[in-house]
Amino acid sequence: MDEDEYPLLKVPDFLKNHPELRRRGIILTLPLKPYAVYQTDPLIDTGIAVKILDPDTQEATICEKFQADLKSPNHMIPAEVLRSPPETPLLLMPCLRELDSVPFHNASLGFLLSFIHQIVEGVEHLHRNRVAHLDLCTDNLVLAHDRHAVADRRVGGKKVYIIDFHTSRQLELPPGAQHAILLPYTQIDPPPGIKHFDPYSWDVYCLGHVFEERLQVYSYRREEPRIVRWFVEWLKGTERGCRSVCRCRPTARRARQMLTFLRGLFYIIEVLSDVPAVIRRLKPRFVAH
Repeated sequence: MDEDEYPLLKVPDFLKNHPELRRRGIILTLPLKPYAVYQTDPLIDTGIAVKILDPDTQEATICEKFQADLKSPNHMIPAEVLRSPPETPLLLMPCLRELDSVPFHNASLGFLLSFIHQIVEGVEHLHRNRVAHLDLCTDNLVLAHDRHAVADRRVGGKKVYIIDFHTSRQLELPPGAQHAILLPYTQIDPPPGIKHFDPYSWDVYCLGHVFEERLQVYSYRREEPRIVRWFVEWLKGTERGCRSVCRCRPTARRARQMLTFLRGLFYIIEVLSDVPAVIRRLKPRFVAH
């Protein structure tokens, strides 16, 4: 397509001519998010994404903060911040897949719980380091496939990563002590009439909506698992418009602990459900003896 006819497809000249990108052989060909994120040709390799960062936000600092140790429970995407020129910092990262690439409609309940556990674990890690994402949604979660892990050793195969920290905040107080703040623009709408939220509690509220979307896909052709529905509603909570520390829903830490328990319980139930089949297979041997 002609870039002059479709300007949204055009890669800015300053990115095409960026000395560091050219030195590394990074040639951007199309937008992932027009005017903000661009990627290399996905037909050539797994791809690199370059995001233009707003220097007036905390995104660059937050992204750099979590690069020292990328092993779980850290679910920050492996990335590098280029600060030259300083007025337009760039974020370089692997170009991973959207969540819709995951076949949730064919997945097992164990897979669904494991997937949810990864995201809760990642949010708990952010909160432990006093960072609130503030715009958690399906579009801001990506998945690494095995081929991404082969192309970039920093990437974990089948690992979920949290992206887009444009409106995120580094906070002075930890969960359980932080009061409400005025919410920035978010892709998930807050409850009607509420503009202030405990930022950590807001992340958990958004998690409830993210998991509800995945649950709808999972349950498209089967009965909705009640335990997951309960967990989703528990995360969403009953918002009362708290201006101080919010108690309307669990913390990310408490949510991760509960999910760990539920996964263990599901595993035990699954093992026990296999016992009759095992006994039936063994019974002829005992009879023969």
